[in-house]
Amino acid sequence: MLDSDKDYVGSEACAKCHAAISASFQKAEMSKAALRAADSEVLRTHQGNTFDLDSYTYKLENTPQGPQFSVSQGSESAKMPITWALGDGTVGQVYLTDMKGTFYESHFTYYGGTKGFDRTTNQPQRATTLNTAVGRSLMPNEARKCFVCHSAGVTAEGPLDNVMPGVTCEACHGPGADHVAAMKSGIEGGEALSLNPKRLDRVSQVDFCGSCHMTWVDVQLEDVGDGPTVRFPAYRLMNSRCWEKGDGRITCTGCHDPHQPVVHEAGFYDEKCLGCHVTKDGVGTTENHPGKACPQSDRNCVSCHMPKRDYPDTHHAFTDHYIRIVRAGARLLD
Repeated sequence: MLDSDKDYVGSEACAKCHAAISASFQKAEMSKAALRAADSEVLRTHQGNTFDLDSYTYKLENTPQGPQFSVSQGSESAKMPITWALGDGTVGQVYLTDMKGTFYESHFTYYGGTKGFDRTTNQPQRATTLNTAVGRSLMPNEARKCFVCHSAGVTAEGPLDNVMPGVTCEACHGPGADHVAAMKSGIEGGEALSLNPKRLDRVSQVDFCGSCHMTWVDVQLEDVGDGPTVRFPAYRLMNSRCWEKGDGRITCTGCHDPHQPVVHEAGFYDEKCLGCHVTKDGVGTTENHPGKACPQSDRNCVSCHMPKRDYPDTHHAFTDHYIRIVRAGARLLD
């Protein structure tokens, strides 16, 4: 049976029993992966701004009906309301318009790296008509896939107007109505009615996160060819020698707490690396520490073994999750 709207209860119901986790998650980037346009701080702080792109001039406006943008070239102009903002703006934020169930993706995106607007990555390289300057229409399955990875309460079919903004509790733990009802009633085994990805084996767990962050299989099916894959952390991780050794600690949640904001300081992850590697050259490895010592340093491990790589179209440097020895001057493999 397919999930329906009545199977979802919302994060407020989860917070009644999981208050601490709920409070910390409010600060996590995933909680803001999708926002109603009126709740976008980027749109609010850039209201009235104009910018040029592909010989077209854009202006962000706020109206009694909500945010919108106008685009013009010479005597030609068009206006489009903005319904959704995808992304919190740290890396980027792209805009969707729901026109009676048909979704349009804006030709422009806000990029945190430049704190400005540029072409949306998967749009044509240059807008050549007013229509392409406005954006592109999304196929129904494509729009649903966007919301599956940016929000919660997305059903397998039907309208998308009732989805819950952000990758909140039920996006990862599944519809919560049965779990909440069972726990309120004191029914034994009610915990099992909520999916806990922590219980998955390492392959299933990385595939679970990779369902939005791209698994090895996804990359092959998408046929990205020679394009950069550094922005697909699950795929890159599964190419690593650490992964090949089968250590159960090499998972996404082994380093990242999904209920907390992503930590960007390199030194934070030393404890994770040294949980598997011995710290001194010449010290024998053990079952719990099967990794050899790095002859260079035992600090800021990821700065060398998981270097950042610029992805120009997004104006952002992604951490490469392909864990390996990176030789000076060596080409970074895709």
